[in-house]
Amino acid sequence: MPTVLVPAQLTVKHLMAAVKQLLPAELHEFTRQFIAWQKRHSQTTDDMKADAETALIQRTKEHLPATDTRRLKQLMAKSERGTLTPQELDEYHALAQRAEQLNVTRVEALAELVRRQGQPVNSGGKRMWDR
Repeated sequence: MPTVLVPAQLTVKHLMAAVKQLLPAELHEFTRQFIAWQKRHSQTTDDMKADAETALIQRTKEHLPATDTRRLKQLMAKSERGTLTPQELDEYHALAQRAEQLNVTRVEALAELVRRQGQPVNSGGKRMWDR
């Protein structure tokens, strides 16, 4: 096996120069190992992307618990009638703020999914996460 001088800062050009110095059997082994590494790395990257997309999809489904949603609707009705107590008004503001933050989280997650997929939200009548 030949000795290859390797600079401290490797570039693609340096790597190619080293690969070109390999004997045919070494080049074959290098290629085999590189392809195996590439497949492992690609699978890891694909798994990470899938996990990230799953987390984003989960974020698009987040909402207030049913009891909080019912209470918010009750408080909204009282607010429209002008019969909220100061305590109810505070509760109403807090629940409305939580609901709004969840809406922002859902929209941000949906926007990120759209960006990752590079397609419109509604493509052919099907949402992208309904595959």
